[in-house]
Amino acid sequence: MSNNPMAGPLPDPWLAAVNVTVPISVANDLDKMQGVIKDVMTQLGCPTCHSGRDLRITIARDFVVDPEGQVQPAVVAPLTR
Repeated sequence: MSNNPMAGPLPDPWLAAVNVTVPISVANDLDKMQGVIKDVMTQLGCPTCHSGRDLRITIARDFVVDPEGQVQPAVVAPLTR
């Protein structure tokens, strides 16, 4: 913590929104979404609940184009189980 009285309080990490972008194939599968939420919460240090966290889940809408001109979704990492 800073000794500077003008610095203000440190931000509370619990108040910060957590953005999670998923492909439509995951968003449309409740079992996969429950796994995503569990994995996110585990990485945030609370694997047993998500109360108090602001999880903002959006469907991937971004695309990238490779050097050959092929369009791909920007989120391509598969879920591994």
